[in-house]
Amino acid sequence: MKTITVKLEDELANAVERVQKDAGFRTKSEMIREGLRVLIARERHRKLAENLTRYLRDREALDEAAQEVEERIPSTEEALKRSEP
Repeated sequence: MKTITVKLEDELANAVERVQKDAGFRTKSEMIREGLRVLIARERHRKLAENLTRYLRDREALDEAAQEVEERIPSTEEALKRSEP
């Protein structure tokens, strides 16, 4: 386990101590580790949601393009038949 030193404003340090006691954490380190896990999980979730949104938008664009191609196939086939000797 690594040690990280952090400086906190007095008000934030006091809040950490209050939450530690109120939430039943044995140590401030335990509470801060849990808070960081939550923050990291939230950031991962945000990135996944962002990627999913981009994927769905791209998929919709591809579906629309495929539909346009499908709609052109009959006229392309007719043009090919007309050009046959």
